[in-house]
Amino acid sequence: MELFSTNEFDKDYKKSSKEDIKRINRLIEQLKRGIPVGKPLRHLKNTFSIRVGNKRLVYTVEGDKLTLLFFKSWEGVYDYLR
Repeated sequence: MELFSTNEFDKDYKKSSKEDIKRINRLIEQLKRGIPVGKPLRHLKNTFSIRVGNKRLVYTVEGDKLTLLFFKSWEGVYDYLR
């Protein structure tokens, strides 16, 4: 699976704690192997959310393309998606 990330995700990732970065990297490895993780977001097709501590990692899957959208607090995620 091909991995892409948005500028928004890159900024959020760099500001994250070391523990969150380790968790994110493990989740990314699972996702790249095609192991489904997280819950689908009803209002957005092919978009999923994974809880990592008190934040959410939001990503999309389209065919063989995995795109990491952002990593924010849960309030920030849902405000951002509106």
